[in-house]
Amino acid sequence: MSARPGTAFRARMRAGELALGSNLRLSRSAEAGPILAACGFHWVMIDFEHSPASPHLAHDIALSAIRAGLLPMARPSGHDPREIAGLLTNGALGLVVPHVDTAAQAEAVARAARFAPRGALSVPGTLAHFGYGTGLAEACAIFNEEVVVTVMIESRTALANVEAIAAVPGVDGLFIGASDLLWDLGLPGRYDAPELQEAVERTGAAAARNGLFAGMGGPRDEGPWRGFLRAGMRMILTENDLSLMMRGARDRRAFFEGALSASAGPA
Repeated sequence: MSARPGTAFRARMRAGELALGSNLRLSRSAEAGPILAACGFHWVMIDFEHSPASPHLAHDIALSAIRAGLLPMARPSGHDPREIAGLLTNGALGLVVPHVDTAAQAEAVARAARFAPRGALSVPGTLAHFGYGTGLAEACAIFNEEVVVTVMIESRTALANVEAIAAVPGVDGLFIGASDLLWDLGLPGRYDAPELQEAVERTGAAAARNGLFAGMGGPRDEGPWRGFLRAGMRMILTENDLSLMMRGARDRRAFFEGALSASAGPA
């Protein structure tokens, strides 16, 4: 277990290793993080863009994930610094910020995610991420080093500006939202489209040139992932909690139906 999951996450990215994560849309238990950690995952995204979750869940799920050595990230519904502050000061140690189309937007969310002098995040009365024996000033300084700011590339505009976005101080990684990007490209659901592979390669190259990591989510079929991994995608959103459960349930159903069919065959 790591009490500094941001440091551990960055080490994986520098080494070119995979960092596997899941999107929590329907999970409500603080045990979600430890369960994923036991499965060899490295980060979890608490989703407030496409989820019915209430903000207090960020505290319980995120702090439990930290104790299990998993990096808890939050996807806010937008760029509002008040929402970002509420998520980060109540347990999250990273952001996956949707629909970042310009360098100015990237700069704003990066500043919203860190305390002064590196940003404009409001200082809370306490910061529980690193335990309750750490003074507030020290905890805020540690937080500034640990927090991971990832911005999502999900539109033609973002692709056109990807180099400028990647050059923004305080941005740690670029993350392709493949589903929204394909819709914006007029190719809904076409995860095998050459245009998506080109976008992935362009984003991966921009990240590498600026010392950032790159990642993505969206495809459920395994085929396209090989090309995306070759293009440098390392922060991988594997699936959301619902699809992971459904995949496991379908696998078990297929096994038992097959086993029964085999046992009913000729002796």
